[in-house]
Amino acid sequence: MLTLIQFPWSPFCITVRHILERHGILFRLRNIPYHERASIIQATNGRGHTVPCLVDEKQAFCDATDFGQEVARYIDRRFKLGLFPKEFEGLQLILSRYIEIDLEMVGFKVNDTYVIPSRPLVERVMLVRHKERKFGKGCVQKWTSHRKDLSAQFAELLLPIDHMLASSAYLLSDRPLFVDYNLYGVIGNYLFNGKTKLPKLTHLRRWHRAMGQST
Repeated sequence: MLTLIQFPWSPFCITVRHILERHGILFRLRNIPYHERASIIQATNGRGHTVPCLVDEKQAFCDATDFGQEVARYIDRRFKLGLFPKEFEGLQLILSRYIEIDLEMVGFKVNDTYVIPSRPLVERVMLVRHKERKFGKGCVQKWTSHRKDLSAQFAELLLPIDHMLASSAYLLSDRPLFVDYNLYGVIGNYLFNGKTKLPKLTHLRRWHRAMGQST
């Protein structure tokens, strides 16, 4: 059986987790604190340290490159899901860059303002340390004070996607491809805290309900 090592709020973990869940693939879930990576390092024999980490018997996989999506691609090959059809390879890469850079960069900031204060002391301190090394001292407090503006920006960034969904059940096809799960993960991160809501975009909300169902 597969084991997924994750942080439960990570958008990329949500993406992989939902691929497994929606396709009825049995797996064990192992949540780890943000600052404890020993289980991943050991599982990958030192080749990886990031989440999501998927363990399949004696093999373990992490996403090793920017936009490599190695974990999702392994699941796709292993279970023949067809999430990466060749005719959509370029479009999926372009759209994934928008989802994982522009959209995720705003959404995680909102969620962090709720999630980080709720974590146990050591994990909370390590999370703040990581964020401040990357975004500057006091960044979490700044995001908290600008939470309303960040949420409005997130909704604005989702508007082009809502326009795409006006003429299609899913982003690029009549069935979900990887980019649909990718978007679902980023939105799932934004909604993880239970205090944010999906913007009032009709087509996006219809898509989100459909993506939440099993195949």
